Amino acid sequence: MARRTVSHQGREWIVHPAAERRSSTADWQLIFGFRPRGAHRAFRTIWAAHAFTAPNKASLLRRADLVSDGALVALLENADPGDGA
Repeated sequence: MARRTVSHQGREWIVHPAAERRSSTADWQLIFGFRPRGAHRAFRTIWAAHAFTAPNKASLLRRADLVSDGALVALLENADPGDGA
């Protein structure tokens, strides 16, 4: 998945997929990073984990394309620390 944008609370958010593997499991988990469009460098990326897992990063990142914009917004809503600043 290339980066894409979603709208949430009157802001455009740039979404980047990534994968992480925790030491307690062999599978990779899909995570998404959210940053408001035009945010300055000091803005912390908001990270949210998705339920998709896979034994390798490449197949997991291909699955990121299957996540709908609505599902991305729901992830952001659950991870949003308030105003996003």
